[in-house]
Amino acid sequence: MTKIFLLALLAMVLYFTVRSMFKPVKRPGKEPEFRKKDDEASTEMAQDPVCGVYVDPLRAVSLRSRGKTYYFCSDKCRSEFEAKMEGD
Repeated sequence: MTKIFLLALLAMVLYFTVRSMFKPVKRPGKEPEFRKKDDEASTEMAQDPVCGVYVDPLRAVSLRSRGKTYYFCSDKCRSEFEAKMEGD
């Protein structure tokens, strides 16, 4: 009975030793780096300055004014913004 117990213990130690050799090494405090591909769309959302809704810059109505690009959820918001800018 003692021999079976010792063999089982030895097999367990051998199993965990071999298994640990094939695990990837984790470095504490180092997060994986995910690089954005050049053709990958931006995930940053832009806020509509008129109504405050967040919109996708690739699909939004845009306006370039005073060296800055503004993004809007609709043509109505863009028109309101243009009217306000003319008033300034």
